[in-house]
Amino acid sequence: MHLRALHLRNFRVYEDALFEFSPNFNVIRGPNARGKTSLLEAVYFLMTGRSFRTAQLSELIRQGASFFALDAVFIKHGIEQKLRAYYSAKERKITYNTTSYPSFTSLLGLLQGVVVHPDDAIIVKGAPHSRRHLLDLQLAQVDPLYIHHLTRYDRAMKQRNHLLRAKITTTIDSWEYEMGNAAAYIVHQRERVVKDLQRLGQLQYDRIAGSGESFSLCYKAHGAGDHIHQDKNELRRMYCDQYARHRRREMDLGATLTGPHKDDMEISLKNKEARSFASEGQQRSCVVALRLAEWERLREGMTELPLMLVDDLGMSLDEGRRGHLVEHFRSLGQVFVTTTEQRQLLENEHVIQM
Repeated sequence: MHLRALHLRNFRVYEDALFEFSPNFNVIRGPNARGKTSLLEAVYFLMTGRSFRTAQLSELIRQGASFFALDAVFIKHGIEQKLRAYYSAKERKITYNTTSYPSFTSLLGLLQGVVVHPDDAIIVKGAPHSRRHLLDLQLAQVDPLYIHHLTRYDRAMKQRNHLLRAKITTTIDSWEYEMGNAAAYIVHQRERVVKDLQRLGQLQYDRIAGSGESFSLCYKAHGAGDHIHQDKNELRRMYCDQYARHRRREMDLGATLTGPHKDDMEISLKNKEARSFASEGQQRSCVVALRLAEWERLREGMTELPLMLVDDLGMSLDEGRRGHLVEHFRSLGQVFVTTTEQRQLLENEHVIQM
């Protein structure tokens, strides 16, 4: 799978721009503030339906314009595919070949890949939300049923929270059942993906750091404890029991305190939590190893290679670690890298000068 061409209209700094790409290594090179990251952001949007820089899609529209549109041509299963995303204050639409969809969620699974960017440090140092988001996006790209359960869980929890604040219990059982059913699926899938990322992440950390330090991940299912290893029916019953048991206390707070929306993933080096004990360099290596592990896990579940996007090749890595990383890119299919450096990174690289 590879992206052949991308046409941007009113996206960030681009009024009307067309880019063509190599199926291998693409270097987006130039000074800062020229749109290098915005080009990667456009590719990422077509992969996920969101930005890795902002939660507000309106910020993606070029100043003075009323919409943005992205048109891509990519090759998948040896067949040319066309994909269009359109967004304005009044409309959002996806067109995949000749079929239209009203939701950007429909983008998930069409163009699969991973992005590495400087703000990724939040994965190690930030709140649990950033780590849950990593797991959710990894799963959403390969499992439509996961998106279904995650959406149902969020919807049911909003309804339950509304009833808690209103102190109404007449229909709360049905929402709790839906939450418990969705939570069981979400937790089982997250635990599975964390085990995969642990296995693959250790290999990638060794490749980058070359230090022999143990890299480990542990999924923390809030309120589940040892029940996480039970089958889905037992786990559903456990969650439903908890929701019923905690109702009175949660009515005072107006919020649900237990479930997948509170879960976390602990990242450790040498059996110590990386957030508290790892150096800046070690934390950065953890993040890159985790992103490469995501790519490897996507590859294991696909017949073609996912995309790899890297914003700012420097990424605070020292020269040795960066050299190991660049060399590894040779085997990753289509890669997009932004850099301010003018030197050649790999043989036969395709350069897009900004």
